[in-house]
Amino acid sequence: MLVHRLPLLRMIGLLLMWLLLLHGRGNSNVVSAWISKMSCFSTILRTSRVNFAKAASPWGSATWRVDRTEFLAFCKAASADTPSQAKREWNGFLTLAFADADKSKTGQLTPAEFDECCEAVASLPRRFGLAPSWEQEYGGSMEKRLASRGKMFDEIDSMHGPARGWIGPAQFIHWATNHVGHKVGGNVEAGSATGKMVDLYHIENYDSDDFLNAMKVAVANPKSPEHARLYEFLLTVFVEEDLECRGVVGFDGFERLVERAAMVPRTFGLAPKETSKEKLEELYASMEDPRLKGVTFRKFLQWSYEHLAKKVA
Repeated sequence: MLVHRLPLLRMIGLLLMWLLLLHGRGNSNVVSAWISKMSCFSTILRTSRVNFAKAASPWGSATWRVDRTEFLAFCKAASADTPSQAKREWNGFLTLAFADADKSKTGQLTPAEFDECCEAVASLPRRFGLAPSWEQEYGGSMEKRLASRGKMFDEIDSMHGPARGWIGPAQFIHWATNHVGHKVGGNVEAGSATGKMVDLYHIENYDSDDFLNAMKVAVANPKSPEHARLYEFLLTVFVEEDLECRGVVGFDGFERLVERAAMVPRTFGLAPKETSKEKLEELYASMEDPRLKGVTFRKFLQWSYEHLAKKVA
């Protein structure tokens, strides 16, 4: 199975890099080129074995937006003092978030616009269960949220001198980068109910107990980080197998989708090695929307939750 080969592929990559260096050809340009190629190949591994030769990734090269493990590595690189591609992309991401919140288009954020900008940026770590929703953080109180964000605003506004009543992009990027650096530099596992932030895209890094514990929490508590990560994984693989970009998958796409999802429990021998054509056809018929001629993400998500709940009960 493809997921089993990931550690071996990494070992092969490291061995080849070592050979390059050993034979005197390991200059920085060669090594950089090799890392780039391995990164591209790693991106290909995200799609199914049937799909990768047919369609481009819906995420482009910015897989840190849809991969929790890559996101953490990306944030650590972006918050470092040294220049990097991650830092460039992070700067672009924050600048666009700033611009979207800047209603007056003056390069200045008001306290209300800063609050909006924080929500936009926070949606990314929340996607992976790495940050609470504002309702969880502030007990559902908009008053508490605005008061807290107002205090942050005042601190940023006076960061480099007397307060002016507005925040510029340089101030916001500086604050946001330091904030994220502090978060990813700490114990990111602390927010997990099970003690491990299981990344279903990198299941080779965990054991069967890690997986089962995470899934038990995910299906039992819709507000848990585990639930958020399960949702993100299922949505991501659905989009990757929707080759026609219709928002639904026909039978071929559904077959690939089930195969992708089943690869995770199969890693630990917790699911059959294959699903029969008859069973797939039965599942597809039970979920197909005849008006759209395919299975929607909502139907696939609902079935996945119910199926998992039975398996881990």
